[in-house]
Amino acid sequence: MAITILDVAKHRGVKEVDGVINGREFHRVGLQFLGGCERCGATLAAYNAYPDKSGYWRCADCLSNPYETVEEFEADVRSDR
Repeated sequence: MAITILDVAKHRGVKEVDGVINGREFHRVGLQFLGGCERCGATLAAYNAYPDKSGYWRCADCLSNPYETVEEFEADVRSDR
């Protein structure tokens, strides 16, 4: 199953207050909370944004090469630095 940016954010330790994670928390852990699909341009939020191995976010309909685990994503991101 593909991971979302929200999964990555939780793995990186975003803090939830009263059931809400604010944008500052995403920034703190090095992520955006809003973006767009690389292919179709749909507006995405962290809960429906899938990091693709192309290096961009994609929506579920356009996802072609997803990360299956947060660990796989993080290893790939570390190797790009």
